[in-house]
Amino acid sequence: MAKQTLYNAVLLEGDELEATSGYLIIHDGVIEKIGEGMPAKRGKDLKRAFILPPFINAHTHVADSVAKDIYLGKTQTKVVGPNGVKFRELHSRTESEIIDAVRTTIGDMLRTGTLAHCDFREGGLAGIELLHRSSNPSVHSIMLGRPSNSEKLEEILKASDGVGLPSLEGLELPALKRIAEKVARTKKILAVHVAETADSQRSSISATGKSEVRRALELNPSFLVHCTWATEEDFDYISRAGVPVVFCARANSLLGVGVPPIHLALANDAKFCLGTDNVTVCQPNMFEELSFAWACLRRADGSAGGEEARKLLRSVTVESQKLFSLHCGAIKEGSPATFMVLGRGQNLMNLTDLHAGIVNRARADNIKEIYLDGKII
Repeated sequence: MAKQTLYNAVLLEGDELEATSGYLIIHDGVIEKIGEGMPAKRGKDLKRAFILPPFINAHTHVADSVAKDIYLGKTQTKVVGPNGVKFRELHSRTESEIIDAVRTTIGDMLRTGTLAHCDFREGGLAGIELLHRSSNPSVHSIMLGRPSNSEKLEEILKASDGVGLPSLEGLELPALKRIAEKVARTKKILAVHVAETADSQRSSISATGKSEVRRALELNPSFLVHCTWATEEDFDYISRAGVPVVFCARANSLLGVGVPPIHLALANDAKFCLGTDNVTVCQPNMFEELSFAWACLRRADGSAGGEEARKLLRSVTVESQKLFSLHCGAIKEGSPATFMVLGRGQNLMNLTDLHAGIVNRARADNIKEIYLDGKII
C-alpha cells in the first residue's frame, strides 16, 4: 500500500490524548510516523482538523431499536424490568423486523464515529445469533450473552465474548459464583448491572448488609454497568479492585433513575467508560453522550475543567479500547491507522480548551472521514 501523508492537523496523540500540531504518515495500514510542523513531502491538507481515536460504546442493547421511545409515561422497571414492556415488544416482533432495525442502528453508530460497541444480548443463543446476522464489517460487536439457565452457560460462552448479567437479584449466590468461575476459566468477559436504581441498592443492603457494588466485586467482574447509586465508599472499593465502571448518563436520566456520579469516580481515581444503554431510550450517539456526561459532571462539580474533560474523552476512546483489548489503539507510531477526522466547522472554532471543546461541542456533522487500517470507510 502506498504511503499517505495527512498534514496541517491537530492530533490527539497517545494514551493521554496530548495535542500535537503536525502530520502523520500511514504505510500498510499503520501509523508509520508522527511529526510536528510540516512534513518534508506534502500530502493531504486537513486544514487544522482534529485526528482522534474512534469511539467505543461500552454498553448497548441494540435489539431495542425495533421499538423506540416505549419508555414514555413509564417508570424504569415497567420499561426494562424483568416483565417490562421492552420484552413484550421484542417477543411481538418478527426476527426480520429486529434484524433490520439493528442493522440501521449499527449503521448510525458508524456515521457518528463509533467503531465498536459492547452489547448485552438477551434471548440466549438465539439473541447472540441475531446480532451475528445483523453485523456490519466496519463496526465490531462485542457480544455478552445472558444464559436463561445454568445448563445453557457453556453454549453461551462458546458463541459469545462473555456474559452480561442484568443484576444480582435473579440468581442465588451459589449460582452467581458458578457463573463467575466458569467465565473466568474461559478468560472471557463478565459484566454486571449494579446500583442502577435507589431501590436495588437499598434492597441489597437490607438483605445482605452489603451494597450491590460490593457484592458484584466479589465475583471478580471485568466491569460494572451503571453504579448510578454507588456511594463514595463503593467507588473506593471499585478503585482498589481496578474494575472499570460503564456510566450511561442519558439513559439513566430519561428512565428517571438518577444521574451517575462521575465526579466520585474521578475523585477516587476509578476507571470508567461510557455507554448509551437501551436504544429504545436514546440513540447510540457518543457525541451526545459525551456532552450530556460533561453537563452531569459540571452540575456535580463546578470546578471540573480541562483535565476532567480530557478524562471523559479518554473514557470513550483509549480507555474503552483497553477494556475490550481492541485492535484499534491510540494515535501513536506503530498503531493501526484507525481514527476519525473532525473538521473545525463553526462549532469547533475559537476553542480555549481543546478537550473540553470537543467533549461539549463536537457533533457527528464534524466528521470528515473515518479511517480503518489506513482506508477511508
